[in-house]
Amino acid sequence: MSTRRLIRPALMLACVWMGAGSSARGQLPADLPLSARYAAGLQNADGGFGATKGGASSLGATSSAIRVLKNCGGSIPDVLKCVAYVKSCRDAASGGFAPTPGGTPDVHTTAVGLMAWSELLLPREAVLPLAAGYFSEHVKTFEDIRIAAAGLESMGGTPAELAARWVEQVKATSNENGTYGKGLEQARSTGGAFAALLRMGEKAEPRLRATIAAAIKLGQRPDGGWSKGEGASDLETTYRVVRCLFMLRSAPDLDALSRFLSERRHADGSYEVTQGAESSLSGTYFGTTVGGWARQLRGEPALVETAGFETLFNGKDLSGWEGDASLWKVRDGMLVGISPGIKHNEFLAAERALGDFVLKLTFRLVGGKGNSGVMFRSKRVEGREMSGYQADVGENYWGCLYDESRRNKVLAPASADALARLNKTGWNQYVIRAEGAHITLMLNDRRSVDYKEADASIAQEGRAAVQIHAGEAMEVQFKDILVQPQPSPSAAGDDHAAGFHLRTLSTPDGPRKYVVYVPRGYDASKAWPAILFLHGSGERGVDGVAAARVGIGPAILARPEEFKALVVIPQAKQTWSAESPDARDALAALDAVRADYKVDARRIVLTGLSMGGAGSWSIGAANPGRFAAVVPICGGPSRQQEVALKGVPIWTFVGDHDGARTVLGLRDAVAKLRELGSNPAPRLTEYRGVGHNSWDRAYGDPALIAWMLAQSKP
Repeated sequence: MSTRRLIRPALMLACVWMGAGSSARGQLPADLPLSARYAAGLQNADGGFGATKGGASSLGATSSAIRVLKNCGGSIPDVLKCVAYVKSCRDAASGGFAPTPGGTPDVHTTAVGLMAWSELLLPREAVLPLAAGYFSEHVKTFEDIRIAAAGLESMGGTPAELAARWVEQVKATSNENGTYGKGLEQARSTGGAFAALLRMGEKAEPRLRATIAAAIKLGQRPDGGWSKGEGASDLETTYRVVRCLFMLRSAPDLDALSRFLSERRHADGSYEVTQGAESSLSGTYFGTTVGGWARQLRGEPALVETAGFETLFNGKDLSGWEGDASLWKVRDGMLVGISPGIKHNEFLAAERALGDFVLKLTFRLVGGKGNSGVMFRSKRVEGREMSGYQADVGENYWGCLYDESRRNKVLAPASADALARLNKTGWNQYVIRAEGAHITLMLNDRRSVDYKEADASIAQEGRAAVQIHAGEAMEVQFKDILVQPQPSPSAAGDDHAAGFHLRTLSTPDGPRKYVVYVPRGYDASKAWPAILFLHGSGERGVDGVAAARVGIGPAILARPEEFKALVVIPQAKQTWSAESPDARDALAALDAVRADYKVDARRIVLTGLSMGGAGSWSIGAANPGRFAAVVPICGGPSRQQEVALKGVPIWTFVGDHDGARTVLGLRDAVAKLRELGSNPAPRLTEYRGVGHNSWDRAYGDPALIAWMLAQSKP
């Protein structure tokens, strides 16, 4: 049986009539891993996915699961077996795809097969010409055209000859005003037909686009969904019509839509297609896809990355925050500040103080009116006021770094590039990074401010807060407030005490700084595992500290109880190639830690990210007997390095939105090692929908940390 829905129908009906000014809870970032876990649990031993747990694999279910995992940032448990399964469903003679290996191809399965093929980054030129030929011969009905156009779009687009024929066939059924269908069927018919036309490259003039969008929006039911006709709203129809609106960049009532999605979602992250039905994989694909479109139509990211970050605001209540509760409320997962018009600035402040950190959040100044901001490294002064840095929000101040109640001036204006992407009346995102005296603001993925504090008396620690500015009535909304504290290693104190310590190594080229992390409870009465971590190219330098602020360092700070190992963090000037001075000095730093601390020589693990991921392969291959395991993240090896590491336990990670060369290179490396009979068999984790930064997910996974600590040489 499916788990119970999260919101009961009676509550749902009440929510629908809350009014246009409210905003639906929708799916919080913390909910997405549940949906990913649900889909991942459907993979079978043959590499394919079943529609239900333990059900037989099919290409349709496999394609749906792959896309659910992308929507949610999950991972395919065994991606190499999944690739093999998808390939096995292709009929090389006809170019079509069958529901199961050796079966009979059909149009629908061929389309979803192409989608799976594309999602898995397999070579398009190997299948596209034959698949187009298959469609040319077998596509007959509108539903055939609709799904075939979707499959071909995933491969780059419908060939011109096919598009011309199919467009003519679809247009022949349109109404005089360009819509499709009649009565209650019109929204569904129009959405499906016009989306197909857009997929085939049709360029509709603005008036027609507006007519289409209006016809679809007219069909939205009071519960926020769409229906096939007289029946109840269902997720499949809703998916079909919202796809068209998303392609038109025209938003329906998104609050009502989000409530509809919430009502279809079950506690395990799965979705039901119709109210009261069992949840299903197809429903979960529809629900997570529509949820992503709705977020983007609001101006939010399709996927909010939570890995490596802690929740500063829980989306439920004001726990951990203090301020005037008459002005600050929690509504539908948002932190909402509402001013009736106040004489003094008001702040809601997080109780927790932060030193070095990355803080990210999504915000909206309703109607673009008023002024607000995000305080950091700040403190309470004069009762209600906050003094410190502020990432500003509001007319003439958007994207600026302001010094509130201290120097009372703009410290750095926003860049033109960031302001060009500003959505004054919609949702925007800030990413605030504070590391020592260096502060950067990113506004909607564009650098807005890059500032270095010259005044050494300014505190580098303090509280975060959000502001309602004095003046006219206004409303400001914040959501997805996440923080990643950063280590601040120091050379002061006892370097055998628990924590991050900055040390200096003597090398042939002069002194080199590096960091060692000493775990809680460390004592020299027993030997401890050790981890040698190699950073990426962005952390190159000589300060010794930058390397500890990315990857494994923040992961340790977030969960120190899990890292029961000494962690050595050297810093490269140029490269981690095994023959380089940087690699020589990294191994020397490891040896220095072995000399000064009690290290179990059988339990030393090598890991790194990006440039350090490639360096892990390189240094590991040059020293195969030195490490109990190698964990490269988003960095690949040469063929010689693969062979040299045969027999060494390897677990490698990558985001499938990283460069194709990196993704496919790691697949090839793991496949080659498996072919060579490497024992234990190497492991590969690909995070769906994740770009180059796959390290926060990898080091944030307790299973990886436990695996590293369990490795031991014979």
